[in-house]
Amino acid sequence: MKKRFRRKKYSRRRRSLSASNWGPVIKLLLCVLGGLALIAFLTLFTMVMLEAVFHVDTPLPPDGIVAKVAKMFTKDDILVVTPTPYYTPIPTETPHPMTSYNPEEAEKEVVLPPDLQYYWFGDPMFSGGRMLFSAGRIVGDNVRMCALLEYDPETGAVTELPVKPRNAHFIYPVCNDQWLVYLDGEIKGGGDICAYRRGEYSGDPVFVKKVYVGQPEIRLDGHYISWIERTGTARDKLYVCDLETLETTVVAMFTSSSYGTSAPYMKDGTLIWASEGTERYEDGRMTSVIKHISLDSSGIRDYSVSTYVHDPETNGRWFAWIDAHHSENSTLYIAEASDSAALEPIEIAQGVVDFIMDDRFVAYSVDEVIYVYLFNSGESYRITPERELAQLLGASEGYVIWMDVTTRERDVMKFAKIPAD
Repeated sequence: MKKRFRRKKYSRRRRSLSASNWGPVIKLLLCVLGGLALIAFLTLFTMVMLEAVFHVDTPLPPDGIVAKVAKMFTKDDILVVTPTPYYTPIPTETPHPMTSYNPEEAEKEVVLPPDLQYYWFGDPMFSGGRMLFSAGRIVGDNVRMCALLEYDPETGAVTELPVKPRNAHFIYPVCNDQWLVYLDGEIKGGGDICAYRRGEYSGDPVFVKKVYVGQPEIRLDGHYISWIERTGTARDKLYVCDLETLETTVVAMFTSSSYGTSAPYMKDGTLIWASEGTERYEDGRMTSVIKHISLDSSGIRDYSVSTYVHDPETNGRWFAWIDAHHSENSTLYIAEASDSAALEPIEIAQGVVDFIMDDRFVAYSVDEVIYVYLFNSGESYRITPERELAQLLGASEGYVIWMDVTTRERDVMKFAKIPAD
């Protein structure tokens, strides 16, 4: 019997996708599609959250899975969190230099070498960084201011100018980089207005005018000087003189008027003085005006003021004055210049006995205390120490000068530099 052999069946072997030629391509397509789906979902999610939280109107597709996802994240279905607002930090203001001003540390005393033997001082002012002032000693039975001194505030060096009075003493000396001017005064009043060119002190001074009554305060600006002088029983005249030509002009006259005792002021080619206005106060008194003229022209401008004006001063931008004759009832005012015919007074302080204007501030005295009002900050600051009594003497080139009158045994002249704004 023959043996039968069963034929073995072979099934066809399956091939995996990765083993086929299309496998890698299909995988790549699936990855790309998955990535696009993820990007679409994240984009949709972001738009929905923006619309829900920040109320951004983002249009959404109306149907399909996108609409369902949108519904899940609408602002009606989730907690809307208000973002914390961002506040811009406010920079800390730089404190004004005067807030750290220490009067005891800032003040300096003018000390002269003992060999000069001058014990009285007066009429100080700064010019070119150096202080000019008169100095005196007892001659006979009177104190005579018989010397003009220059003082260096940095080194303390003192120089006596080679100038001597012909009469009794120097009164109201003023100087700039061109001229030195002073009244060579008599003991009983009056005197001679004289001038020297700076640095040319040999020989006789330039004689300007003889003064017979009173001893007027002289103002100097460039090569011009001005002063008010009593020329009659009830008449005062405002003079202006050109030192280059010695031509003297009467600018204004006052008859039986208190304005004849108000000093003029000059600054940067401008002359100002107080005069009577054309209107009256409620009590019947006449109003005041500040008259303003450029030395290069002849036109006079009036600034009407709603207060009485005495001894007005200006730095070109601001005016300052007091409303009485240096009494304890005087009030200090300032006003900014404008195109208007009227000045708007700003009250600074009451009880101002004296004041002096500088470019950045006005210095003033109340109850024997010296203050400065700074134009840029609009604030007043005390500059003399506590328990020190002071008499204001001068203010120029950023310095304030005063006499320490706490004791009357001798003249103690002090000064301080006012910090820049």
